[in-house]
Amino acid sequence: MNRKKWKHKITSGLTGVILSFIMLAIFGGLAIWFHVSQNDAIIIGRILVIFAAVAFVLALYRAVFFKVLIDKEGFFYQTAPGNGRYYHYYEIRKMWISSGNETNSQQMTYCNFETNEGKISRFFFMGVNLDAVDYLMKRVEAVETTDSSGATDDGRDLVISGKVQGGIRIAVVVFILAILLLLAKSLAEQGLPPITYILPIAMAAVAVVVLVVHNMFYKIQIEKDGFYCRTNPFDGKYYQYSEITNCKLVEERKKFGSVRNRGVRETHYFYYLIFTDASNKKHRILYNKALFEREMNVLVSRIEQAQG
Repeated sequence: MNRKKWKHKITSGLTGVILSFIMLAIFGGLAIWFHVSQNDAIIIGRILVIFAAVAFVLALYRAVFFKVLIDKEGFFYQTAPGNGRYYHYYEIRKMWISSGNETNSQQMTYCNFETNEGKISRFFFMGVNLDAVDYLMKRVEAVETTDSSGATDDGRDLVISGKVQGGIRIAVVVFILAILLLLAKSLAEQGLPPITYILPIAMAAVAVVVLVVHNMFYKIQIEKDGFYCRTNPFDGKYYQYSEITNCKLVEERKKFGSVRNRGVRETHYFYYLIFTDASNKKHRILYNKALFEREMNVLVSRIEQAQG
């Protein structure tokens, strides 16, 4: 790495580290004041400190280890300690951008690349890094032989898996559940009835189960003549493309919040693959567009080709 002068650098920067450190300092001072004054809200102060500390550690971790360093011959890509690697552009088979709104309306954009060995990696980037990503893709296009937009289908198998980023989501919800349990213990010691804290604990526990099931069982394997689709332990099935009578990709927007106060209502985005099989049964498969936009486009394209 030291031998090169990089044309572009994509990093997380120090903004998140600074903001999370300020939050940690504020909440830490608040917790100390609660402790010194023997305030009953000390448990709240401790929870806020834990959240701020975790946010600071994660921001610091990403600032130190995440980097995409780009030069004329290739790029260095690292997301964790010890996994950094320099890729020459001729080692990259395909590169494309995928994007979509999260359920909370936040726009997520990823740069995806596939090596000649078939390994797919991706990294999130923001508008400030658009020039760097544009340069990166142009350099890949200059040496590759396939369409970098991901629109060209070479007939190879593709997999959409719930394991992609699934572990991170599970860890976040488990952390929230642990905090809720800690808060519940404190409330119980103060004599409050279980009704005051049992509902959020139950909701967090259900969320953990849902995410674990999604991580273990969600899978769409796209093959040459058909695809295998499974969203839970019991509904896995293989479909021939010729069996599908209709299919489309749909974006749905749903508003949540008070109907009376429009300013409180929030728009959430959901993306579905909707298809009808030979038995005239309609299926709605929820998917993450930001992560799997290209794979879903290939699936729909193969179904449409089979329909003639």
